[in-house]
Amino acid sequence: MPEPAARAADGGRLAFLSAAILVGAVAGCASRPAPRVAMLGDGVLKSPTAQEAEAYCRNFGAPMRFLDFKGPGVPAGEVTFRCD
Repeated sequence: MPEPAARAADGGRLAFLSAAILVGAVAGCASRPAPRVAMLGDGVLKSPTAQEAEAYCRNFGAPMRFLDFKGPGVPAGEVTFRCD
């Protein structure tokens, strides 16, 4: 049978491990998924949606500019853009 000091140390490790797992689970559930963005080169990026492109540029605090888009409103579908 282990000594009382050894049992107390095991209990402390178990409590620390349980707290670390709980904090990781809460942080993982509270954060939003990262935008899916592909870098095409020379600062040009591609995203499956305009909303994800806006979220990507917002992470850096940079304004976004759509490339190859003519017309009012927000483009639908896959977009190419640049964070200026």
